[in-house]
Amino acid sequence: MLLFVFLLPNLPQRTLQAGSKGKPSGDEALIFWHSIGTYNKETLTSLIDSYNSETTGAAVKAVFQGREEDLYLKLLSQEELPDIVELPVQYLPDLQKKGYLKKLGTVLNQKLLDDIEPKFWDSVSVNDQIFGIPFYYTVNVLYVNQHILRIAGERGAREPKTWEDLFSISMKIQENAADRVPLFIPMESASQFITFVESFTGEPMDKSGRITVASEGAVSAMEFLQQAVYEQGIIPSKLTTDEGLQAFLSGSLGLMLGTSSMLVYTESNLPYDLNVWHLPSWEQAGPTVFGKCLAIMHSTPRREKEAYRFIEWLVGFERSIKWHTHTGNPAIRSTVKESLDLLIFYEENPNYIASVIEIESGTIFRPKYDYFSVSRILGHALEAIMVNGEDPKKTLEGAQEEIDSLQ
Repeated sequence: MLLFVFLLPNLPQRTLQAGSKGKPSGDEALIFWHSIGTYNKETLTSLIDSYNSETTGAAVKAVFQGREEDLYLKLLSQEELPDIVELPVQYLPDLQKKGYLKKLGTVLNQKLLDDIEPKFWDSVSVNDQIFGIPFYYTVNVLYVNQHILRIAGERGAREPKTWEDLFSISMKIQENAADRVPLFIPMESASQFITFVESFTGEPMDKSGRITVASEGAVSAMEFLQQAVYEQGIIPSKLTTDEGLQAFLSGSLGLMLGTSSMLVYTESNLPYDLNVWHLPSWEQAGPTVFGKCLAIMHSTPRREKEAYRFIEWLVGFERSIKWHTHTGNPAIRSTVKESLDLLIFYEENPNYIASVIEIESGTIFRPKYDYFSVSRILGHALEAIMVNGEDPKKTLEGAQEEIDSLQ
């Protein structure tokens, strides 16, 4: 133990404890923490079961840790850490700074490095060193119930270029399908806020490493959205993201903003024709892409080797195709994107194309500010505006002051 501590002097105490409990025998499972819930959990479980059935090394035990914010807090507070973790790329710098993560540059397969575009590797790098392996990347799109559009007389409706166009379609649903809810734009998280404001204004929010939540455009966007809820009544009030999805799946909701990661789940459970649209001004703003990666926590050399072996298997060619076609998360490996399997698949499943195009052209969200703290501040502000009906300008200005105080 003394030798181990000497070799790894900078690791936090709990990291030493996590990697020093008689591991790694080949029959002791690697612990994999993740936040992959309802939409894609079955696919992940199926893949891990396949790996465990064929591996001659350590098996993998997946442990769901709730929302991504909950997982992050547990990493900071728990004595026992996992071997592998799936987490948003924006949390990598802080975990790397604390000494939790294994640097991967020396173990990465060159074929894998060459098969994934540099922008994805950049998103998992800290100080030009790679600390994660790109796993899946998502964008927000519009889910459209074509059955409701037909009832509303909007059978030939095309993707709206502006939010005024989208609200016009929503008003038609309100007028001609009174028993249906026209539109749902969830506004509970920083990513939903950023997506909506960028789409509304046609401009990126993150400039020069700083987020401006109280700009004239952001305020106008939230005033517009608040009016749609409380004055026009085309968006329901006090509806959670999960409740909105259930309303959509029941056939009572016409249009809904949602992530590309819920595509297969939604398409499989909606008893009507589904279409997927880009958000208004997506080309003008440049879509923001939200990324998840797989990282290895410091442990013993053998457990780290086994962990990398599993990750390399999970992002391999066949598993990448299954992950894409069974979840909706676009493929990021070049060989997978160019494969005959997916070309045929896209012809039969055109709803996948919108997110594929946006991730190719988009910018990966990798803020230089304290994202965790900013997301909490924004969460309170969004609740005040959308649930309590408070003034958007005053509320966002207050949130901006809190955010600026973090600098």
